Amino acid sequence: MSGPPPKPPKPETFEGTPVSEEDSSGFVAKGSKNVAEILAKDSEDESLRKYKESLLGSAAHGDLGNTSDPRRLVIEEFRIVFAPEEGAADIVHRLGDEAGLAKLAREGISMKEGSRFKFRISFRVQHEIITGIRFINKVTRMLSETEELVLGSYPPSSTAHVFEFPKWDYSEAPKGMMMRGKYTVSNSFVDSDKVKHLEFTYDLNIVK
Repeated sequence: MSGPPPKPPKPETFEGTPVSEEDSSGFVAKGSKNVAEILAKDSEDESLRKYKESLLGSAAHGDLGNTSDPRRLVIEEFRIVFAPEEGAADIVHRLGDEAGLAKLAREGISMKEGSRFKFRISFRVQHEIITGIRFINKVTRMLSETEELVLGSYPPSSTAHVFEFPKWDYSEAPKGMMMRGKYTVSNSFVDSDKVKHLEFTYDLNIVK
């Protein structure tokens, strides 16, 4: 096996109800991302109002997340889940504050070669709709390789969304003498407006 650690596969599905950027009404993707403005537009159309409310979920009833926090996207947890036969505990990092980010940067992540694993990311959207959230995973060891995964578009809510990949199977860590060692991983979350909501870096150690 050659090259950097395995790229995360394309996501098939994930928990939560994303607001589609390709919605035919266009009121999310091409118009305002402000929930109140979206609800007020064409409010006399009862069927459209109900349709909007079904897409917006709790945000349609005033749940805009923690409005005292200026962040629009909060990554609460970054978790690596191993296949049951690995007999390994989950690796969990809380990334909702600077202390959690510093802990990940300081400790890094160690993984046994050939381990079967998947990623699970818990996040919240606050204040207004965020469209086209992408998770960018850049892995470097002499050469760099970048993978982008589309999480989707989401309305604000106090409830966390969970993105898991791969959904039905597991990825496999590199194995073999040439593949062991330290990799540098840079992760970021960017939306369709090219706003970078979070970026963090850590060392990934593949061990025997």
